[in-house]
Amino acid sequence: MTAVVSEPTPTSRPEPAAPQAVRQATFPRAAGHGPGSGLRSLWAERLTGAPVRPSGDSNHRGHSFADMCAALLTEIDATENLDLVVLAHVTPDLDPRDSVAGALAAPDRLVFAVSDQGRLAPFTALRLAMAFPDRPHAAVIVLDQAAVPYADPDLSALDETFDHAVALRPGLGFHPVRQWADITGDRVTGVLEPALAVEHPDLVILGPALPPPAGFTWRRAPGDQLGTAVFSALSAELTGTESDGARPGEAQPDGTTVGRPRRITVVEYEPALRGLALVTWSEPSPPARHLAPVPDLRSGPTDRR
Repeated sequence: MTAVVSEPTPTSRPEPAAPQAVRQATFPRAAGHGPGSGLRSLWAERLTGAPVRPSGDSNHRGHSFADMCAALLTEIDATENLDLVVLAHVTPDLDPRDSVAGALAAPDRLVFAVSDQGRLAPFTALRLAMAFPDRPHAAVIVLDQAAVPYADPDLSALDETFDHAVALRPGLGFHPVRQWADITGDRVTGVLEPALAVEHPDLVILGPALPPPAGFTWRRAPGDQLGTAVFSALSAELTGTESDGARPGEAQPDGTTVGRPRRITVVEYEPALRGLALVTWSEPSPPARHLAPVPDLRSGPTDRR
């Protein structure tokens, strides 16, 4: 009897996921860790100039910047090797003993951070990332921790359940950042509305403290986040997970369909610095298709009209 050997059927590999311009992640604080022994006293001494008995508050739990960055970059690095990572944060790291740059280090990858900019830190980080044309594979990671190992009433309104992180890809649809300094609260509207007229957005995402602009469709970012607030809202718009109103692509009672905005302008204001910033994301245009030249056809005896 002759044995018949069948050739093995090749297995098709799944196509890698397309890179996303904005990628959001949340981390349950209950699954995080505390600041570690002695760190509360260290922070208290730094901020007050005198040793302070550390609080026994068990709510001081969270995720280090290094851990949040690693979770986001694992997904990005699966499809692309980043050559530049810029971090942006408002609060200090829960555990400053962690070296974020060391944790994210890779051959030919530059890593650094932007802080002391308040809610404008992500915009400054985007500007810096765009200033490295020789490093086109860049990511800006915005980090929010609601837990810090010291008492801070300014953070009392932040999300008590999750830490937040958002990864932005400057080369995937983001336009140059525009920033203004020394803008008092009474001047915000006068500066913002002409700036938006230049951007021509389909939708404006506003920081929690900004007034609605006249003549534009707008949505306010969540008030329980800091640097990630407006970019979390941008992520929700791009993925169709916004909680209020109709979702893009969803059929309406009148038979119409809500289209996804093609141009979204994100705006933030930092009162402490009197700084205003905006950046516009637009859906990248598909590559132009060039038609092949039409061959020269000669008329024949049957080519009559």
